[in-house]
Amino acid sequence: MKRIYMPHTHRLKIVDRYIKVLFRDEMPDGFKYHNADHTLHPTKGVVASANRIAISENISEHDRELLITAAYFHDTGYIRQYKKNEPVAARMAGRILILIGYKPNEVAKIQKMILATDLESEPESHVEKILCDADLDHFGREDFFKLDGRLREEWREKGMDVSDDVKWYKDTLELLKKHQYYTESQKKSREKGKQKNIKRLIKKMENLEKRYEAKYNPVILVQQPHL
Repeated sequence: MKRIYMPHTHRLKIVDRYIKVLFRDEMPDGFKYHNADHTLHPTKGVVASANRIAISENISEHDRELLITAAYFHDTGYIRQYKKNEPVAARMAGRILILIGYKPNEVAKIQKMILATDLESEPESHVEKILCDADLDHFGREDFFKLDGRLREEWREKGMDVSDDVKWYKDTLELLKKHQYYTESQKKSREKGKQKNIKRLIKKMENLEKRYEAKYNPVILVQQPHL
């Protein structure tokens, strides 16, 4: 049975209500992937995934609370800007969490976790690694291609050229090959599925290339003369 996450501390209950209202009222149109569901889905969202991994990794209850707080806020920067949204999310978290009762050192730790979710960054602490693993949990899930399609739709909505099927799947394949899960529990639960998705991506590319060859390099049948 999949673990359903519900906020389990007083502060997280406040954060949960705040983030739900924020996504509902301020998230711009066109977010097919980085939407409320990505963060808040009760079993597959980043919050739920972070909680599951945290329990498997046996971190302290205090660290788990801070980790889940970071998971709630990690994509809120998209409300203000699309690229390099992590610093925006960290600043938003800083302003709100102090009002809720988080201490400055707790806020700083949460902000570092949010910043670590930038794909160009390298997580350092255990909790940063857990959040990164939770953010890309779908790389090893069966719904990967469904979500990858939503990301492609989102990029199209944002004006990016994603019309080339081969290029899209090639870039996605390179991303999955380069990616690594950091925590032992995530390696056990998702690495096998990720490798399966890599094989499916390779197969998709091979089929696309065959169709391309058939379309642009048709076989010309030459009739042999009668002897």
